[in-house]
Amino acid sequence: MGDEKRKYLRFECFLPAELVKLDGKDNISKRIIAHDFSREGLKLSINFNLTQGSNMELKIYLPEKRLSTTVSGEIAWIRSVDNKLEAGLKIKEMDKELKSEILNWIFPKWIEKERGKKEKRKKAVKIKLMKSNSSKENSS
Repeated sequence: MGDEKRKYLRFECFLPAELVKLDGKDNISKRIIAHDFSREGLKLSINFNLTQGSNMELKIYLPEKRLSTTVSGEIAWIRSVDNKLEAGLKIKEMDKELKSEILNWIFPKWIEKERGKKEKRKKAVKIKLMKSNSSKENSS
C-alpha cells in the first residue's frame, strides 16, 4: 500500500494484540503484533495466512497503560518481508476515546525515536565530512 494513499501519519509502535474473530469465526486466539498505528489502520506482524478482504477482530493491549480495546477491520494488504508476513488492517470499528488514547501515548515515543534517528544522521554526516577533510589534508 503506497504512502500516497494515506490520509494520516502512521506511528511506529509495538503493541501486543490477539486475533479473536476472523470472517465471523469466534474463539480464535492467535498472537500478533501491531507495528504501526494510524487513525485509519494498523500494520500487523502475523505468523499465519490471511486473505486480503477478510474481516477480523483484534484485541489490542497497552500494558504500560493497563488498557485493552477491541478493533474490527478489513485486511487491506498482505506481504512477505524478510520471511515474515505483514498485513495492513483498515479500521472499521474502534472506540474513539481509546483510539485517541493510543495515539496520544504513541506520538511522544515516536517523536523521541525520530529525533534519535535525526541525531544519528547528523553524526554520520559530521564523521563523513571529518574523514573527507582529513584525507584532503593528507594528500596535499
